Amino acid sequence: MPEEIRRLSDDLARDPSSLVFMRLADALRRAGQLDVALRVAVRGLDRHPYLPDAHDVLARIHADRGDLERASDEWEMALRLDPSHAQANLGLGFVEFRRGDLESAERRLSTVPPAEQTPGVAAALAHVRSALGARPGNGAAVVVPNGSPPAEPVRTSPRSTPLVPEFPPPDPSRTKQLFDSALDGSDQHALLVDADGLVLAGAYTDGSGNDIADVIAAELAGVSSEAERAMRHLGLGAWASLLVEADEAIVAMTPAPNGSVLVVTASRRTPVGLVRLLLDRALGRARDWLVRVS
Repeated sequence: MPEEIRRLSDDLARDPSSLVFMRLADALRRAGQLDVALRVAVRGLDRHPYLPDAHDVLARIHADRGDLERASDEWEMALRLDPSHAQANLGLGFVEFRRGDLESAERRLSTVPPAEQTPGVAAALAHVRSALGARPGNGAAVVVPNGSPPAEPVRTSPRSTPLVPEFPPPDPSRTKQLFDSALDGSDQHALLVDADGLVLAGAYTDGSGNDIADVIAAELAGVSSEAERAMRHLGLGAWASLLVEADEAIVAMTPAPNGSVLVVTASRRTPVGLVRLLLDRALGRARDWLVRVS
């Protein structure tokens, strides 16, 4: 991640009007450098105010900072510029979910055509529909089979109904598949491990098909704190990622929210650049999932 940020920063310094500011701002966001990411995104939008993807990046930064109002404003702007912007619909659906307006969230996410639905949109829509069905007094008729909103939806009053602060608890069988869409092959694995060495999400099987995720996770207990200690000793700042090339595999690790660690492995023949890309993809999935369940 630091190497990517340095490269993108150099590119933007050479050409301040470049659209690379969007990739840089998002890389900074994913690295947790939210204040710097915010400055980069705002400056870029000063030069390019009509780019929906740029407003989407800025919305994500605001969301990570906990400012859902500003995030909502930016996603609304992205949709005004591009009414079919899937990520903006996903973001606004999530905001509406957090506000407790499940019906609006369902309608928002259902506007994305099935052919254009990303895994994130589909997963969020499934969570919202699950929450709607779980409400006391709600029946299956709340959501019709074709995904269209009911003809006469029941509107929820934010004053009378408490906010829903999170997505429903995940189905354990589905957490194993959390990173499937972020990986490219059967020789790749991704695990999200907490500080105590317990598996939060992901899966890992050996060559014989045995599930060894718990064993791998236990071996990784404390790796984040050890990395932090080493970085402090060397005076290099916070650790952002670690990549190890072994005889049989390439292993990449990065700190994730709430003291967890994300680990991605791939066969030795996998290009290192691709492994870094897989790590970034999986980290994005991990961040989104942890926001929903925390």
